[in-house]
Amino acid sequence: MAYVKSIILIIVLLFLITFGVKNSQPTLLNYYFNITTGTIPLYGIVYISTIIGIIIGMIVGISSRVALRRKERQVQRENRDLKEKIEKVEEVRKEEEEEAKAERED
Repeated sequence: MAYVKSIILIIVLLFLITFGVKNSQPTLLNYYFNITTGTIPLYGIVYISTIIGIIIGMIVGISSRVALRRKERQVQRENRDLKEKIEKVEEVRKEEEEEAKAERED
């Protein structure tokens, strides 16, 4: 499995390197209010945009994980409470059965 991961990583890196070589033209970015950047290679813009997207995705993923962990704790608490209730009901049922058995023996 490690070989497959290594091969995939090498293929991705080769793709990124060749993409950078083929798209190294300098590009000027224009923002709102006539704000411009210096010249940046085109591949740099693509890489930076991809990294920003990955970071935003990770932030969204982390927030959903936190919500799921809260829900998990709540469900575990409810599960524990229900198990305790079941144990109490079983104890009461056993006591009633023992009392009924004792009455029959008398």
